[in-house]
Amino acid sequence: MEKFEYKGKRYIKIKQDWYSEIGEKQPLKLAVELDSEFSKSLLEKEESVKNLLDQSAYFINTGIIQKAFDFAQEALRMAILQKDINVMPVVIVKNVDIFRELKRYPEGVELIFDMRRKYPELSVNPYIETALAALYCDLKQGEDALVSADLATEYFRLAKKKLSDECLIVWNRIKSDYATLYQQYRLSKTRSISES
Repeated sequence: MEKFEYKGKRYIKIKQDWYSEIGEKQPLKLAVELDSEFSKSLLEKEESVKNLLDQSAYFINTGIIQKAFDFAQEALRMAILQKDINVMPVVIVKNVDIFRELKRYPEGVELIFDMRRKYPELSVNPYIETALAALYCDLKQGEDALVSADLATEYFRLAKKKLSDECLIVWNRIKSDYATLYQQYRLSKTRSISES
């Protein structure tokens, strides 16, 4: 439940609906206006990238994807302004997750490549590479998905980290959706190991 003051009146938000102080449900036109103003006020209050990401996660969990997207985009803008390279992978992956939720896969790919051009050190991040592999799976680009999943796996190994759950999910998608391609990949890996 959220309380919000707008044009001198107090409103209460419960899930996706708006009510007056005395509990009257507000008409759709006013509810849309209240949603918009409420989101703006939250954006103005939020000061850190982490808080913006938390708000984005909250809106994803409540099914308000457009609001989640707004907060994720603001987090990205803030991370860029602050040149906070440490938080960028988390922010990029969150934005990609929302692009995927909205089925705007090419925009997710474009975001990753754009951020890598601006910040080359992001090119070896296993979480970003995993997000790219997931986008390629969504786009039905099996070979690209396989290449990115393989790179993500290598980047996790180099960082001495175990594979993320997301990376394991991508591998399972590749294995089931592109079985022949996956088998060829496994054979080539087995050969290269036996030759070394």
